[in-house]
Amino acid sequence: MVPVYNGMPHLVPLVESLLGQDYSNLEIVFSEGGGTDGSSEYLLSLTDPRVRVIHQAPGTTAAENWTAATRAATGTYTKLICHDDVLYPSAIRNQVEDLEENPNAVMAIAARDIIDARGRILFPKRGLAGLRGSIVRGDDVLRTCYLQGTNVIGEPLAVLFRTPILQEAMPWDDTNPLMLDLSTYTKVAPAGDVVIRRQAVGAFRVSASSWSTRIASRQLEQTRIWQEDYARTSPQRPSSAERVRAALGRHAQTAVRRGAYASLRLRGALGSPTPPTMQQ
Repeated sequence: MVPVYNGMPHLVPLVESLLGQDYSNLEIVFSEGGGTDGSSEYLLSLTDPRVRVIHQAPGTTAAENWTAATRAATGTYTKLICHDDVLYPSAIRNQVEDLEENPNAVMAIAARDIIDARGRILFPKRGLAGLRGSIVRGDDVLRTCYLQGTNVIGEPLAVLFRTPILQEAMPWDDTNPLMLDLSTYTKVAPAGDVVIRRQAVGAFRVSASSWSTRIASRQLEQTRIWQEDYARTSPQRPSSAERVRAALGRHAQTAVRRGAYASLRLRGALGSPTPPTMQQ
């Protein structure tokens, strides 16, 4: 499932990566969110029978578009991927196998590479920090996110869901836009186990608009809000020491993001700004 809003030119390599999957039993649904850059025309030119395009009205929010894409899924499993990311050829097959071999798992998650606007790998095999083993209880995965002060699961490109469980968790909620993905993981993960794959299944693209000091500051505040909600609603309430650890974790993660941004900016690795994915 691919929510799209003004996705060119990165939409093209994403489509190529989806059509090139070595798992052939695919339903590829694009939910076009009313953009104006030619994405709709490009999608309508695709002739592969596995491709379906649905259209949303101009002004559709990110959460509404993600929700429409998710509800359009009819298969056993669902992966949602943003229009500027990329999947590696065996991503779907490997994660389908992960879920089929682990019937109690509600999500399959994996590492992902971080790439720049030109597709060059900046940071390989990112994500999953603090998670041990190949099968982890969903509640424990969320607790790790809380204590680490960050989304250790990663963006949706790194996740494969069981469709019925994901659809029961709808809608996606962008009250805190930078927690859009984690807010849904919080509803899905407690329903079972999470199976973990350490190899990268795809690449998340960053740009000058998606990584900045301003974004890091917003993410710090929105992470704090998510942590407070988690602490208030979790069946196993965090101790005072864990609350301190969680606060330190989110500040440490913010410092890392700011340092990485400064380094990449000096190297010219972020390229020209593009419209942030979270806008639609």
